[in-house]
Parts: sequence; structure tokens; C-alpha cells
Amino acid sequence: MKTAPSKTTELERKYSPPAQRLDRCKTALLDLLFPPRCGGCGIAVGTGSGGRLCEQCSTEVSYLGSPICTCCGAPLSADGGSEDRFCRFCLASRPAFDRARSLLHYRPPVSRLLHRFKFQGDTAAGACLSGLAAHGQFNQMSLAQGCELIIPVPLHRSRLRARGMNQSLVLARLIFRSSAEKIRPSVLIRIKNTRSQTDLSGDERRQNLRGVFAVNPKQAVAGRRILLVDDVFTTGTTVDECAKTLKKQRAAEILVWTLARA
Repeated sequence: MKTAPSKTTELERKYSPPAQRLDRCKTALLDLLFPPRCGGCGIAVGTGSGGRLCEQCSTEVSYLGSPICTCCGAPLSADGGSEDRFCRFCLASRPAFDRARSLLHYRPPVSRLLHRFKFQGDTAAGACLSGLAAHGQFNQMSLAQGCELIIPVPLHRSRLRARGMNQSLVLARLIFRSSAEKIRPSVLIRIKNTRSQTDLSGDERRQNLRGVFAVNPKQAVAGRRILLVDDVFTTGTTVDECAKTLKKQRAAEILVWTLARA
């Protein structure tokens, strides 16, 4: 006579399928062989944390909030009030894009994570950045929902070969997973390989990027509402040049999302 399976066994079978149990075993083994460390400072953290930050680094993460510029998203002084408003630069000269928003301040530990993700291909740092984006109060999903195309800022093919990935494309796929079908990395092309923008002034950046981008003739952008994605907004020169290129092809509206803002 067969005995009825215990309730515990039934619950285990229902809520812990073999694949999930195997994943937990793999995670536990990896934690044992490679003890998890904080993605920001490198100290040991609890098991199962993946790329999580330690308590100290977590307190140093700074999200952007109001007041910001209504147009470019730059943080503004609270002395002028807590409401969002145009900054003096956008009042003097509007950028080619229609609106830009950034999630985090570009400072440690975010700057260290982005550097490791961008230049070392550190997937743990990427996972940590994705987690920070998921916990932010700003709803970047609303930007994607209102757009027809999500276009990561492209790299020149030579730099892509050297780096092994386009960090803007990887970020777009990590952050906007629910809108994956809108992500189109082949729409915008970088046709010139320029020097790094890191040590250039604002005027030098503009000269460096002039005529660098082009729209793939096989891709239609006319009348489209587009979300540009990049890793860091520094002076806005890169995304502005991308927006100019897209607007020349009659794109209807250009929104910009970056993970961090310098």
C-alpha cells in the first residue's frame, strides 16, 4: 500500500523545482569558492549578495532628485525653491534633445562601479548598477513606454573591438528589459573614431564630436519618439550630437536617459 506524500514533500516539489534548487546550490558553491565582496570598496559581504554593496557604500550612493532642470535634468540649488525649472544654460541655448534625465550622481561608489563595468567588463559591477537602478525612485520605465525606439549611444567599431562591449547597449538591455523589442543598436552609427572625451573641455568636446554620428539609411526615424541611452552625462555633448543627427532625419522627439550624471 502506497503512503501519501507528506505535505512538506508536496510543498518542496511545488515551490522548489529542480532547476531552482540547482541554482541555489550553484550560488552557494560559488559563494564558498569566491566569497562575495562589495562592488564599491571590495570588502567581504554576506553570501548570496552577488554584486551588492556593503552598508557603508550603500549610504554613499546618491540619487538625483528635485530641483532639477526641466530640460537637461541638471541638479539645481534648492535656494531657488524645490520646484523643477530651467537652468540658465538651457534658457540661454536649448539643446537638440527635448529632455534628459539621469538617475545617480557620478561619484563613488557609482563612479568606481561604472569604470569597472565600462573598461574591465566587470559583470558583477553591471549587476550592481542594475540593482541600484531598480531601487531608484525615478521611474525610467515611463520614458521607455512613451518611446517607439530605444537607441544606445554607439561606439566606433575599433573601440568596440578593443573594449569587447558597448556599455550603453548593455545598460539599455539591463535597465529596459521590459521594452527589449524597442532597443535598436543599429539605428545610429559612429562613423569616426575620435579621441576620448575624458580630458577635453566643453568646446573641445563639441569639436571632437562634430559629424561623428550618422543614421543607418536602412532604419527609419522620421516621426519617431526616441529614447537615447548612455552611461554618464558629463557636459551632454555626446547625446546632444546624437540628437542633432536624429533630428536632421526628422525624428519627432528625443529623450535622453543616463545612469549617472557628473
